[in-house]
Amino acid sequence: MLRSLFNGFVGATALTVAHQLLKSKLPDAPRMDVLGMRGLEKVCTALGMETPKGEDLFKNALVGDLVMNSLYYSQVGANPGFATVMKGVSLGLTAGVGSASLPNMLGMGKEATDATHKTNRTMALTVGLYLLGGVAAAMAAQCCKKK
Repeated sequence: MLRSLFNGFVGATALTVAHQLLKSKLPDAPRMDVLGMRGLEKVCTALGMETPKGEDLFKNALVGDLVMNSLYYSQVGANPGFATVMKGVSLGLTAGVGSASLPNMLGMGKEATDATHKTNRTMALTVGLYLLGGVAAAMAAQCCKKK
């Protein structure tokens, strides 16, 4: 289980680092941080909690994204092999397509919808970033074989 969580953390970290680099370089880069902040605001409101503001909102959303994506990508498992790689690809594609298409359906507002759906390149990059996370998690499983 710890190995699976580590693999998931590798995938989540790869996704987050690549996202932060892209958003600093491209005007139409995906803004998964906006989705995370919108999601955190919705959860806090639903639970009757005070929503963090400004930089605190960003930091809390970033930590939440890392934790949730680590858990999600940990589903690749710990056993190396072709099935693990395919599971990583499948998880990445599923998360990417969902992130590119669901914000509008979930009523997260125009800013959240534009975050991953602004242009065709934004949508493709969104899917690609999540795919990178899935493949990174699977590669971590490949590298951490039992001796």
